[in-house]
Amino acid sequence: MATNPIGKGTKTIGINMSSEMAEELIDRAESMHLSVSKYCKIILEQWITSGKKLNLTER
Repeated sequence: MATNPIGKGTKTIGINMSSEMAEELIDRAESMHLSVSKYCKIILEQWITSGKKLNLTER
């Protein structure tokens, strides 16, 4: 993580993911006329606010 010079108290997080997943995020964001960053922020905020646990399994 890096400190974001744009806003005080903010950080930028970069992640690597499969091309297929990245394309899906791009398509969904574009369909809502949002940047991918803003779309990801919205869906992550909704998930965290929901209080639901994420079940992870080993592949």
